[in-house]
Amino acid sequence: MSEENQVPNEAVVDSGTENVVQEVAQSEHIAESKKYRKRAQDAESKLAELTKALESQENNKLKEKEEFKTLSEKLEAENTSLNSYKEKYDGLVEQRKTALLEKLPEDKREQFINKDLDVLEFMVSELSSKNLNEPQARGTVKSKAKPYSELSVNEKKQNWSDIVRSFTKK
Repeated sequence: MSEENQVPNEAVVDSGTENVVQEVAQSEHIAESKKYRKRAQDAESKLAELTKALESQENNKLKEKEEFKTLSEKLEAENTSLNSYKEKYDGLVEQRKTALLEKLPEDKREQFINKDLDVLEFMVSELSSKNLNEPQARGTVKSKAKPYSELSVNEKKQNWSDIVRSFTKK
């Protein structure tokens, strides 16, 4: 207890020095955590490589022993497990294709119905960017002026020369 009472009586440490010490400690912890993360990633990649090598070695052993039935059953089980992923992928691709085809004009849909997904995405982006650059009404200029009947008396006085000029052009 006497030591706890003495701690507050000691001199206060400069906050600038304290921040430097904290930053150094943090950078050490970060470097250490990065080192452990890299080791873990290396171990995971090595494990994946060894697993593949072991599996191929096992398959070669079965081929050498001419146990094709076991090998066939093993590959069939793997194929069955992957079929569900293929069906999901095909469904997602079809949904994306239909969504992209709906964005195309009706006269262009027939041309692109059998194209790959990347071709469809490219064409939709190209056609949409082309439509954005082209104005809707060609040769027209949008007027910001109010009709003459809606102008106040002060606005009519300020813009009288423009009003007269517009009538002389007609």
